[in-house]
Amino acid sequence: MMQHDLLCLALAGVIGAGPVLAQMPDPTRPAGALLSPDAEAAVAAPVASGVQTVILRSGGKSAAVINGQYVEVGGKLGDKKVLLISESEVVLKGENGREVIRVTPDIEKVPAGTKAAIKQRTTRTTEQ
Repeated sequence: MMQHDLLCLALAGVIGAGPVLAQMPDPTRPAGALLSPDAEAAVAAPVASGVQTVILRSGGKSAAVINGQYVEVGGKLGDKKVLLISESEVVLKGENGREVIRVTPDIEKVPAGTKAAIKQRTTRTTEQ
């Protein structure tokens, strides 16, 4: 009889914890997307720095993950159409015109063997 009571008590605890766990935010979501469900529904436009992944395909449509949403060239991100996905940027077109989201907004790529790259490396090491 005591085992039955303990089993019922444990089962009640598990069932009672369900609604509490359902209200917790998803820990696997991107950091910028930790919004309450009400605020999340109100957000329509992508954040300018929300590119997490770029997938370049030579024989097919390139794709990207932006703010946790998988999109391909020609697809939609919110109310904007994805025009181009490249190694460095994603180009969208919406009602307000063209929008460019940079994958790494504050980094300028310079080929390694050029004079500019050598100057950048030496300048960076002397500044530190």
